[in-house]
Amino acid sequence: MVLPKEHGTWMMFFLPYLLGVFLSEPTIFHIPFLIGWFFLFLSSTPLLNIIRNRNVKADMMPWLVNYSVVAIIFLVPVLWMYPFLFVVGAFLLPLLGINIFFIKKLNERSLWNNLSGIITFALGGVATYIIGVGSLKYEAMFLLLFITVYFMGSAFYVKSLIRERKNLRFKRSSHIYHVLLLVIPWILGVPLLLFAYLPGVLKDWFTSRKKQMKPMKIGIIEIINGVVFFIISLVVMI
Repeated sequence: MVLPKEHGTWMMFFLPYLLGVFLSEPTIFHIPFLIGWFFLFLSSTPLLNIIRNRNVKADMMPWLVNYSVVAIIFLVPVLWMYPFLFVVGAFLLPLLGINIFFIKKLNERSLWNNLSGIITFALGGVATYIIGVGSLKYEAMFLLLFITVYFMGSAFYVKSLIRERKNLRFKRSSHIYHVLLLVIPWILGVPLLLFAYLPGVLKDWFTSRKKQMKPMKIGIIEIINGVVFFIISLVVMI
């Protein structure tokens, strides 16, 4: 199967979805949405591979078509029941356009490109929340911001350990960003949520950049931190 190579995307896919389910009212329509959203997520890999390299079009196109068909089959009933989701979906095309732009510029590792991808996954959580409550509410936008700034912290952290490990300026930027994370819950009016961000802040500040860390170890740390973030978020917000 043609699957995303970036392991971090799996956490970015499932965490927003689960937050959207548990912070709203679980409904039967969350199941077809999960399947449809998942296959839409999978379809992005062959699509972007074709954009990167036209020579793989013959191999990638069947996967793109099959993934897309399954996604449409499961998403159409959900969109029929919750037409306001079209508003959320309208943001996906410009975000895809940003991704394509950075592919063409040969700069996919840009933080701005990371941000567009993170917002895309966060919108999955917004859609899930809307399905649970039946309409677009302020809390959905809160969830979008809450998830986005968390995963941007992860992007800063991982880059500071791999590609920018020897870049002291980038390391300082990562530290500053993580400190600002502790301010955001106060701005949002939910100060207790700083405890959801706190493990990530401590992780960033106390991880040594002197030695190269294995990607597998970084991935495990990020998974553990994501689980802790998820649990604390539910405890505070439910």
